[in-house]
Amino acid sequence: MLTLQTWGHFTWDYGMRFHIETIHGYFEWSDPDYGGDNTIIPCGTYAEWLSKHNLQFGRDKGYHMIGDYCGPDVIIKE
Repeated sequence: MLTLQTWGHFTWDYGMRFHIETIHGYFEWSDPDYGGDNTIIPCGTYAEWLSKHNLQFGRDKGYHMIGDYCGPDVIIKE
């Protein structure tokens, strides 16, 4: 189960979306700082995520605790 204390590897799409790889699976965060709705939803692998959004690559943003990086008000939808 994904929680605010879960650690994940974040990759940015240069827009409002971030791919997050965790021990619980793969997720997409819609960042409100870039016009997103501050939700985290399940998604596919990094390669599937790139393909879904017609991207060649994303920008590596590092390994972070979800609550620290996304904030305490992020909405996790599993």
